[in-house]
Amino acid sequence: MINLIPTAAKRSVTFEYWMRVVSVWMIILCFIIIITTLLLLPVYVLLNSKIAAYAASAEEALDSVSEYEISSSALIDASVQAGLILDLTERENFSKLVKEIETLQNPGIAITSFVFTRTDTALAPISLTGTATTRQALADFRETLLNNPRIEKVVLPISDLTQVRDIVFTVTVTMKSDI
Repeated sequence: MINLIPTAAKRSVTFEYWMRVVSVWMIILCFIIIITTLLLLPVYVLLNSKIAAYAASAEEALDSVSEYEISSSALIDASVQAGLILDLTERENFSKLVKEIETLQNPGIAITSFVFTRTDTALAPISLTGTATTRQALADFRETLLNNPRIEKVVLPISDLTQVRDIVFTVTVTMKSDI
């Protein structure tokens, strides 16, 4: 029957036929796209809300890590300071040593100055300067210092013993390391 239609009409019918086929396929494709979009829209919204929640959670975690680092550094500083304070309280005061050395003085000895120094771990030798009325008083003072259980060594230069009376002396006293 198609043979009976003139060629111009045949072309027009064929064009109209293909237009309808393409239109139907386009409409079907549009429906598929719309249905797919409607089906995927809740998943998209859910994923975006989850991503936003995880981002907020990560931001809170970063804030808490930052606060932890700040408090951690403050704790480390406080611990170091507490250690220094404990170390200082365990060390013996120079005033106690002065009193102890003054109690060891003989009647003929007058100590005029004390020189104390302390290293990081121990007390450095103490330098005592003073005057002695006689050589014997100075020798007795040295012996009294050596007899003290807390004193390890006493150095009295020989040049200090050259005079007979009113001797100006400098004694270096080394305390035991348990101070």
